[in-house]
Amino acid sequence: MGADSSQSSQTEALESFVDLFFDPQHNAAGKHPNWCAQFRNNALQAKRAPVVLPRLWGTTDESAYYVIARRPSEAGVVRELLVAFAGPSLVKVGYDVPLVLQRGDVIEAAIAAHFGTSSTFKLRAPREKRTDLHAALTRMLRLVENSPQRAWSAPKPLGRLLTDFEAALVGGASQVAADLLDQIGRQGGLSVANLKHLQIKRLAVMGQAVELLALPGLREVLLQDPPQAVKDMVLSAIHATCIEPALAENAVEEACAALARPWVPIAVLAEENPVRFSDSAAVTLLIGLLARGQQTELAEAIAALDAAQRSTAVPALLDRYRVVIARAAPTEADVAGTGGADAAVEAWRPATWEELLASVADGDKAALRFCRDMEVDGTSELPLASDTAIDAALADLLSSLGDAGYESVWRYALSPFLQAVSRGGLSLPLTLAQITASSIGQRRDPANLAVLDLLLELFLRTSPSAEDYDEFLEHLTMRVQEWVASETASQALDFVDRLAAFATPDDETRAQAALELLTPLYRHAQRLDEACLASARSLTHELGLDLDWPVRQQTDSDEEPVAIGPTQVLVYGMDTGVLERVQQWMVQRYPQVKVSLSADKVGSGQLREVARHADFSVLITQCATHAATNFISQHAQAVVYPKGAGSVSVVRAIVDELHHRARSSQLAASARVAGGRLRGR
Repeated sequence: MGADSSQSSQTEALESFVDLFFDPQHNAAGKHPNWCAQFRNNALQAKRAPVVLPRLWGTTDESAYYVIARRPSEAGVVRELLVAFAGPSLVKVGYDVPLVLQRGDVIEAAIAAHFGTSSTFKLRAPREKRTDLHAALTRMLRLVENSPQRAWSAPKPLGRLLTDFEAALVGGASQVAADLLDQIGRQGGLSVANLKHLQIKRLAVMGQAVELLALPGLREVLLQDPPQAVKDMVLSAIHATCIEPALAENAVEEACAALARPWVPIAVLAEENPVRFSDSAAVTLLIGLLARGQQTELAEAIAALDAAQRSTAVPALLDRYRVVIARAAPTEADVAGTGGADAAVEAWRPATWEELLASVADGDKAALRFCRDMEVDGTSELPLASDTAIDAALADLLSSLGDAGYESVWRYALSPFLQAVSRGGLSLPLTLAQITASSIGQRRDPANLAVLDLLLELFLRTSPSAEDYDEFLEHLTMRVQEWVASETASQALDFVDRLAAFATPDDETRAQAALELLTPLYRHAQRLDEACLASARSLTHELGLDLDWPVRQQTDSDEEPVAIGPTQVLVYGMDTGVLERVQQWMVQRYPQVKVSLSADKVGSGQLREVARHADFSVLITQCATHAATNFISQHAQAVVYPKGAGSVSVVRAIVDELHHRARSSQLAASARVAGGRLRGR
């Protein structure tokens, strides 16, 4: 009886949603019930096919199809379907990235309430292709609902999925990481607590502090004493949402009071040593001590941070609690804690990266924990220098690893290692080339492409010799025919853009590699959108290549152009070269758009003001710190995540968002005009 009642309630809720969607007051498609019948019936009766609902704006010639995953875990599946059936042949944008639903729109607010905020794709086709799009979506629904049950992703071992997840995060492919997380959850094999740890990490990397603290089951996870890195991410999220806004107004009391909010998980505030955490997490712990009236413990914690040469982590507003404590400064054992075997694991510290990578390859528990803790900002990093002997030793070690050992290194140590190389500006060409060579046998899926992009950027920084340059680019371009296509155009153009941005020891080798990446796109140039075509033309000219890209003329089959008005955009990322190229590209083509750049690792008053005044912010999460991404997300009006970390992907994300906003404004203005006419009658 209970199950039947629940099923009936869900059916009624879905029927109410569909009725609202087709209400003629909000959607002119509701005036044509016969035309909408097949989509209505599919939404209410289908079990496996996604929900597809058409929308018309009666005051304009605009139309769109909302394609909605029935369950959040199926968003990745829906994306694959839309790539196969609609984009980019019929639809240029919207088919591969979930829509940011507008709460001020009645229909989109209803979608968010019923299906979640990351479940929906919005498809628009040029006027002459709307009939084709209608037929393609109808065919998709019929085939999905009636075809035999299938798995929508190739089966992979759990370890491979976890490795790809880490790769996607370090490479800045946040949406890919979300899809992998869904696949991990469906496949099983991971405890509920460990799955939550991965969800926390993804949200922290993306700077979604509010969503992190609202994660179902978070309190239970924290009561199970999770790894230090997980605690740090939660504490940093509390800092971004509760502490930082109050301290910015010099309101310590308000910061203390904010910790009493019902959605703040106070379990993570108890009995933790601030020295072991990042600056933002340490501040949260200090405020927690103050809120509980533990002023003696607060003074001791401040003294411990001072002794660890981290005085800058203490807010100036807490200076009055900085007193001389009549006890010895904390020892390494104090920092690590006590507890027998576990304490020994925590206290273990390798002397070199070579020792750490070898221990990780052997599956050593202490080494794996050390890698996890290294991802916490503020912890001391292993020494790593641009030394030829160190580079050769690391490359030799990686080349000697078996499949299992290399898989372990890729999963646990790749992220902290590449971040150390990136932030230190180090030159380790042999090691980077070996990592790239070892990835040749792997499928060039989005996660591995994201890491390959980072490896290319780090390698080109090293000013390699002509021989090393030729060998690396040979690895880079191997099997390009398997992955370069219109739907991966941005990633391929990112690679070419990086080649053009750095000096080369061999012009001919660079030109050949660029041609190998561009030729598959050139064959299908008619399927590329104008942003990718413009980038391809610019790069072809810069590198002196013999490719004559077509210039798309405005025709009746194209969407009507929209006017992009004055806009302010903040672009955040750790690669200043990418940021500068994005700004140059935007200045040349959209001079009315002001682009501000930031590569700060932590928040500041200036960054706060820029984020607040920007119409939207673009976050490149590749090697980013969760302190900075959390900070920006808290103050930004809206946040956009590009598909890749290269300049072409970032520019495309900006241009897509500009056009989306312009069209939304155009529709709103048309609706206001139409409403005024009706009232005038």
